[in-house]
Amino acid sequence: MGERTDGIARLLQRARAWRDADSDPATRAELDERIRRVEGGSGAQAEAAADGGDVTQAGQAIKAESASEAEAVLRSCFDPPLSFGTAGLRGLAGPGPAHMNALLIQRVTAVIADVLIAEVPDAVRRGVVIGYDARHGSQALAEAAARTVAGAGIGVHTFDGYSPTPLAAFATLELEAAAGLVLTASHNPPEYLGYKVYWSNAAQLVSPLDERIARALAALPLDARLPTTTPEQPGDAPYWQVHGDALRRRYLEAIARPRRTIPQPQKAIPRPQKTIPRSGEGAATATDPSGSETSAEPVASSGSAASAGPATLRIAYSAMHGVGGELLKTALANQGDIELHEVADQAAPDGDFPTVNFPNPEEPGALDRLTRMAAMVEADLALATDPDADRLAVAIPDAAGDWQVLMGDQIGALMADYLLACRAADAERGGASPAAGAMPAGFVVNTVVSSRLLGRIAEHYGVGFEQTLTGFKWIWHRALQREAAGEQLIFAYEDAIGFCPTRQVRDKDGIAAGVVMAELARDTLASGRSLHQRLMGLYARFGVAVNRQVSLKLEGADAHERMTRQLAGLRACPPASLDGLPVRRVFDYAGAESFQPGEAVPADAEGPQANRIPSGSRRERLDAEPIALPNTDLIQLAFDECLVSIRPSGTEPKLKVYLEYLGDPGQIGAPDQADEPGQGDESDQTHEAARSGEPAQIGGVDMAGEAKEHAVSEQIRAADRRLQSLAAAVESLLTGD
Repeated sequence: MGERTDGIARLLQRARAWRDADSDPATRAELDERIRRVEGGSGAQAEAAADGGDVTQAGQAIKAESASEAEAVLRSCFDPPLSFGTAGLRGLAGPGPAHMNALLIQRVTAVIADVLIAEVPDAVRRGVVIGYDARHGSQALAEAAARTVAGAGIGVHTFDGYSPTPLAAFATLELEAAAGLVLTASHNPPEYLGYKVYWSNAAQLVSPLDERIARALAALPLDARLPTTTPEQPGDAPYWQVHGDALRRRYLEAIARPRRTIPQPQKAIPRPQKTIPRSGEGAATATDPSGSETSAEPVASSGSAASAGPATLRIAYSAMHGVGGELLKTALANQGDIELHEVADQAAPDGDFPTVNFPNPEEPGALDRLTRMAAMVEADLALATDPDADRLAVAIPDAAGDWQVLMGDQIGALMADYLLACRAADAERGGASPAAGAMPAGFVVNTVVSSRLLGRIAEHYGVGFEQTLTGFKWIWHRALQREAAGEQLIFAYEDAIGFCPTRQVRDKDGIAAGVVMAELARDTLASGRSLHQRLMGLYARFGVAVNRQVSLKLEGADAHERMTRQLAGLRACPPASLDGLPVRRVFDYAGAESFQPGEAVPADAEGPQANRIPSGSRRERLDAEPIALPNTDLIQLAFDECLVSIRPSGTEPKLKVYLEYLGDPGQIGAPDQADEPGQGDESDQTHEAARSGEPAQIGGVDMAGEAKEHAVSEQIRAADRRLQSLAAAVESLLTGD
């Protein structure tokens, strides 16, 4: 009893200290209420029961509760505290160090300011860029961060409104800032807030810098003085500059893409003329041949409806209640000849995300409104940016006209092929080539759980290819190393619909990626082909790539322990074969080593095992080679055509499994040279087409008829069945079912 009393006393001491340091009246009042209920014990319980429950200024109802429940509620504000890492901070809004609130942001920002002054030359003059999204509470946290930066005597760059994450990342590089801070929780549920950090190189920070900041934050006393100022009284800060349209214009200029002068098909593909009904989910405009509208409910569009025709690209778009809509619409309008139809009830920034269960474009059903609109207006392409606009979702009509949401690896392959083909064509026209030294050697990057198809595309165009650990922090960390050696990043992506098509933003950028997809679609349709045919053409040339993801959730009180044990057992004794497929190589990223699995060494332990990976067993490691990447909790099993990647979730007892099938292009039948306007001499064929008036396509491949497309589709179905069977075998291996 005494030990529990001492524990409560220490908890109350911490809680009072945090409350007294918190200048935010809402979280201060909420924490004070929780303290009072613990201090009051049974008296508080009786009072709450009589009142029917109170509501704090933070908007949370506190019902009648027992003393132990009151203690648990208070303790949840402190244990475990949010940890600072390479992703910054992310958590639920609320009081105490276990939640996102103004005091926590002030404290971590003060630590970052100290490190900047100590480590970054001229940090005071260079300043810190600070942006925020439309989530409830993001603006207040951004203001707290800005006041703290200025209080440390460092210049402040803020925006005159919401800032998409790519704009803040661009500003950090463009303004040569010492750092950038973005208050965003990206695509997390509405109740979450986040804090993202770009360092002096305009890329996200990586280890060990994050560890240094985390240690300093943990050591910072609660009564430490944290000076703050305001824009009106900036104190020792050299400036507090608010940026607006001028900086946004610079960003839009940086991500603009050149229009390719590809002739239109001599037989133009007619636009369907139809009446579009009103819709509560965002009506659109359509045009008849005279250019008059057939709907009384137009939505925002770029390009004149009267100019709609074969040369006009028709795009359906959703901002998903986020902050990227205005910039994306302006960027597409700047490209010209784009008729944009927007999902109206998802257009305005809204931190409640009222029309989606989960504001993540990858979630099932999240894009239903968008694809319905795309079908309704018979769009050529459908795009969606996530709430902070750093990711892009893409949907296209398939061969049957049904709308299909593409996976990140499919979008990445399309973009890579297009951008590399554009680069090759530009170099050819200018008489330049990397081999001649007239242009820097290029390279592309994705992550170890993204498709290896990118490597084949890169090889075809004669550029480098590399995979990094997951996350754009690692992509740009490696890209900057290679660029320092004289190379140039052309394109990077990760499977979770994050794409970087511009070197002016050292992170994923959904807005810039949307511009690339629009021009890619324009080029494809101008050549008389569909986007679906273009994707099938990539598979015909480079091999069918099918990717799937599976999550295995472990149940029970010992779920975390079992998950750790299973992964350790898998590393020690990986299977020699799985689902009838021999394991050719194992990649153990925790041990930083790849190897060929040899003979199994029996376990010392006796008796039956509860799982399929015998405890204590190990397997010989043959032909071992080091993995030149930072250690991480990931293991891969490589088969002839398949790759399985397994890693634990960072937040719950769940194993994430990534599966890829990458087929041999010879299985489709190598296309004839005449079938491939881009097989080694894309630019010559493009120029010849321009001279003859025939349509041409930058990159990709002409499918040369329905037979080959059918063959690709059949192999995709077979590959999908192969992955489904392999996924079941992996689940059995890891769970013992």
